[in-house]
Amino acid sequence: MKKITAHNFRNIGIIAHIDAGKTTLTERLLFYARKIHKIGEVHDGNATMDYLEEEQKRGITITSACTTIEWKGTRINIIDTPGHVDFNVEVERSLRVCDGAVVVFCGVNGIESQSETVWRQAEKYRLPKLVFINKTDRPGADYWRVVRDMEARFGLRAIPVTVPSQAVEGGVIDLIRRRFLRFDPADQGITISDEEVPGPDREYVDTHCRAFFEALAEVDDVVTEKYLADEELNELDVLPALRRATLAGQAVPVYCGSALRNIGVQPLMDGVGHFLPAPDESFSHAHVRELMEREKVRDDQFVGFVFKVMFEGAHKKNFLRVYNGSIKENSAVYNSRLERFEKIHKLYAVHANRHEAIVEARVGEIVLATGLKDCITGDTLFTGKSGLRLENIDVLQPVLNVALIPGSASETEKLQVLLERYCVEDPTLRSFTDTDTDQLIVAGLGELHLEVVLERLRRESGVSFRYGNPQVIFLETVQAHAEAEATCAKIIGDQTHRALVRVSVHPADRGKGNTVETALPRNNQAGIALQAMEDALQAGVVDGCVVTDVQACLLAIEPFEGGISDLGVRMAALDAMKLALSQASPARLEPIMDVKLRMPGEFVGDCVNLLGAKNARILDVRTAEHDSGISALAPMRQLFGFATELRSRTKGKAFYSLVFSRYDIES
Repeated sequence: MKKITAHNFRNIGIIAHIDAGKTTLTERLLFYARKIHKIGEVHDGNATMDYLEEEQKRGITITSACTTIEWKGTRINIIDTPGHVDFNVEVERSLRVCDGAVVVFCGVNGIESQSETVWRQAEKYRLPKLVFINKTDRPGADYWRVVRDMEARFGLRAIPVTVPSQAVEGGVIDLIRRRFLRFDPADQGITISDEEVPGPDREYVDTHCRAFFEALAEVDDVVTEKYLADEELNELDVLPALRRATLAGQAVPVYCGSALRNIGVQPLMDGVGHFLPAPDESFSHAHVRELMEREKVRDDQFVGFVFKVMFEGAHKKNFLRVYNGSIKENSAVYNSRLERFEKIHKLYAVHANRHEAIVEARVGEIVLATGLKDCITGDTLFTGKSGLRLENIDVLQPVLNVALIPGSASETEKLQVLLERYCVEDPTLRSFTDTDTDQLIVAGLGELHLEVVLERLRRESGVSFRYGNPQVIFLETVQAHAEAEATCAKIIGDQTHRALVRVSVHPADRGKGNTVETALPRNNQAGIALQAMEDALQAGVVDGCVVTDVQACLLAIEPFEGGISDLGVRMAALDAMKLALSQASPARLEPIMDVKLRMPGEFVGDCVNLLGAKNARILDVRTAEHDSGISALAPMRQLFGFATELRSRTKGKAFYSLVFSRYDIES
């Protein structure tokens, strides 16, 4: 057996729109690599990677799951990711630690809205990609339409490696070797017959083989020379050339099949080994090496990145990617965010919800570590001190919240403890107690996100609680410049607290957040005033919403009526900020969502009218007989119940996604 080395590792994420078949495909990868002995199905609720109760009940992936397989001498670390936009952070943090991606498109529905989102996420991390066009056995599937659409939408060179037969079912055609691969349904596709291309397909194959070599010649000089010289190109020429083009981002190999019917999966597994990068060939590896050189981190020093945190009961587990060196169990590691050491107790290889203890994790590996009590998603770990911090994961802002009403104070405390853990696990989730109503508030990305959290909370807490309807999270900002001063002369106990504070506020660019600064000398009282100004921004003036996109400046701190005290400074600063904000044309901001719709051409007009009724701004309309689309921006408050209305207007034939775009002035 071929020895597994770091160069034979592949860290891949499997990404797609919901229901494109990611988890079904992953189940076959595990089965053909003999990691499992029986194929589980999503629709039966027994898929290996969908192990959470909520996933099995709903038939969707909610949290990313990791596993490892070995295939023809290559060790492949696989992360199966969710397809629903409400669980976008799972995709984001998974791709952050991957070196390549397998993108699954539906042969019938084509490139759906969330497909575009995850593709852009993979592009952000410069991940080489393979594409698997799934469900090509179904009526209405059009492999070549999806290939053309990929090239048009993403501006790439798609190079088909396996293509559907026009004449024979149950197999695919390998264009590189000009062979028909038939997958035996009697043993769930384990047995593959390597046959001559069926007669009716030969002209079809000749045409697409010429197109294959022409496309590859456009992106690889070695192939270009042989192609122009009319030399015969064989597998030994093609595989290295296509690998070079894939790693350089110049081409994307495309495969086809039906994961559910066990057709075309093994060629894709071969492609992962042939065309996707080893850890030391990836962009992330090169970037980490560059940062290490800048921070003078030793070549043998362990560097790890925590990309996910989860709890099993009260036990905290951290998923980490090893970017440099190696780490053993019972090792002390330095957390550059905390600026102190923590200890890794145990290390585990991960297979969905099963863990296998290991002694050491080496460069390129993705493992689970226990003992890191204060780690959170995005932490960088070292052996030995270092100030290096790898780039954190982009996290979408919550746009909806819901109030919980437990039966008693003790039940509230129990819910708070669990919600704190959930918020550590999921950076897009927020939990807090409303100071005005004393209600426990949970905030998330969408209705499904909150629904899943509340179901899990009810099951794990054993507490019966009521909750209200989801509410949109509004923010505040200012639209003008204002200066204000406030004084304090209050008797508290036997002491009079006095101070005068002057501040100014200005609008900042949308999405820039707040800045609080001062030109005054940095002393204790200036620090107290600045903290009070930041606290005032959290309270707002319109509806008590958090204030954002404001530049605040502390202009003066002076005695008032002959006296000044720290508490007087704080109270005066709070009052001055409230007054300045109220005089600076305050306005309420609402979340604006990026809405993408796909529908048959006959329903385009109905969908445009529906979006108009939702106060949406149409950005683009793409019309085609079978695959039309609309892009728009719409306020979140108008989109409650949108799914039901869309199904009604389009007879259930339209699909949509909502992604947070920005906060803007309420219309």
